[in-house]
Amino acid sequence: MKKERLRQMLIAMIGALMCRIGTGTFYPLISGYFAAALLKEEGNWLLGILAFAGMALSLPLTLTIKYSLTLLVIWIICRLCKWLDGKCLTVTAALAALTAQICISFGGELLVGNLKSAWPIILAEGIVSFASVFLFARVLIYLPLLSDSSNHPRQRGADQEKLLGYASSFNGLARSLGELHTKKEDFTSEELGRIHNEVTANICLSCNQCALCWNTADPPMGKALIDYISSLHRSGAADEQATEELKENCIQSEKLAIEATRVFERASLNLAWYNRLLENRALIAKQMEAMAYIMEDCATQAIDRTKENRISIASLKYLAKEQGIALEDIHVLEKRDGRFSISLEARSRQGNCILVKSLTGCVIRAFDMDMVPHKDAKAIIGRLPVPITYEEDTFFQCSYGLARRAKDGMTISGDNFSYSENNDGHALLMLSDGMGSGSNACKESELVLELMEQFVEAGFSKETALRMLGVACVLSDQEDTYSTVDVCDLDLYEGKCQFYKVGAAATFIKRGEAAECIPGGSLPVGADISASIVAAETMVGDGDFVVMITDGVLEDMHVLSPEDTICEILETIQEYNPTKLANQLLERVLVFTGDEAKDDMTILVAGIWEKN
Repeated sequence: MKKERLRQMLIAMIGALMCRIGTGTFYPLISGYFAAALLKEEGNWLLGILAFAGMALSLPLTLTIKYSLTLLVIWIICRLCKWLDGKCLTVTAALAALTAQICISFGGELLVGNLKSAWPIILAEGIVSFASVFLFARVLIYLPLLSDSSNHPRQRGADQEKLLGYASSFNGLARSLGELHTKKEDFTSEELGRIHNEVTANICLSCNQCALCWNTADPPMGKALIDYISSLHRSGAADEQATEELKENCIQSEKLAIEATRVFERASLNLAWYNRLLENRALIAKQMEAMAYIMEDCATQAIDRTKENRISIASLKYLAKEQGIALEDIHVLEKRDGRFSISLEARSRQGNCILVKSLTGCVIRAFDMDMVPHKDAKAIIGRLPVPITYEEDTFFQCSYGLARRAKDGMTISGDNFSYSENNDGHALLMLSDGMGSGSNACKESELVLELMEQFVEAGFSKETALRMLGVACVLSDQEDTYSTVDVCDLDLYEGKCQFYKVGAAATFIKRGEAAECIPGGSLPVGADISASIVAAETMVGDGDFVVMITDGVLEDMHVLSPEDTICEILETIQEYNPTKLANQLLERVLVFTGDEAKDDMTILVAGIWEKN
């Protein structure tokens, strides 16, 4: 607030000094500066007082009256324009200065009968006033630059260091959890020995024949019991030979066999729970790694470039003022991918409604970049400040089309899809095929896509999101929750296309009359948390199509290589509408299946075009 008052005082004092710049009856900068200062709409009363005081102290009485009337006419014209149109353009203020200056001067000279000799000076004074309005309007817009910065680099630096410290701690915990133990695939010889000792302790020690059976260094009874336990270990059930050998050497063979089976099953269950505990510990470690990644990303995601763009910011304020928009709290950020983002608060100077589209044009002109408002930004600027974020516009645009058919005899498809565009200029296409068909499969695939969307929106990378998705499915209380996930991440700035597949079918790229195949993945998500994520990358350009399908499209085509057949079909289709292309592809596939759908069939097509 103090800086704001100091700035108003500075503007008013400069206005008073303008009364000393001139000669004789020629003081055109007074009206020019006053008209330009009126456009700022701040401290006008102070400006008027100091301007009048400056004229009274510096100019003769006649000139003081002349220029006071001139400033009054300029003020009336500017206020009238703001009342009628909600804004006053610089050219309007300049014309007001020109008109007022010439009219008042002509009237004064006409009264004294000196118009014939004074008209060249009057005309020149009006022209200088007109031009000076544009000059001063530009100069005054730079005054608030030193006081507009609301950045706090020290505080932000401390917050970044704190986040990076948290990230380091989480990474350390993740490493500790991952290094504690390794998964056990089988019993060790020591563990098998403990099973043997427990069985003998429970049965043999209470038997009257114990001394006879175990009286030698290498008793036959010991070998028979070891063979029986080894048989349980190999196949889960004792074979006939081990059972017969145990009967020959033990009078309580049946009781001993039951006890050996019980102890071995308990040990097997303990081994399974031990491995499951290690899996959960590994899952927690991966989640900590993901959290550390997000913290590091938040700490280093953008660089403040506000100071380097002060001239552009000043130009933006000037252009926005011309549209009747006041801007505050402007920040220019450079993101990790090198793209720029501009955040600001905008309000209407006169309280009327102004389209954000008007401000967008100002941003593009000021920064000489194609910028678009955030997709969630409001469309109208009103009396109250509205936060708006601008992002660099993408080079490509994307639209999608869908074709699907449920399994024969089913009314609901188990396949689901998702399409979204985020603020980083990426389009995300996803397909999921739930296990089986019908409503249960539909719910499974829908849940998988919802979780995937939430993870990505939260800031997780695609690979991390897929791993956490596997964690969620493994830890869920639903049985047999296995779904494929097919993700296509399209960079609309550069045309780079990345594919992430977990159990998904192949994807195809159609480039004119050529087509290529991106191979599919392995196990579906939820089947194994250690399942690998198949990733691939390619470039797409203007007029290319990305064709994503579920495995039901490739099944029962009765050809040696369904993928090659799909490529051949795509090469022959001459269609540039994604929906029509998807429908034509589905119709051609059904020709190969005899118009039968033995599984849910879904085709998602995305078309990529350059923006004009």
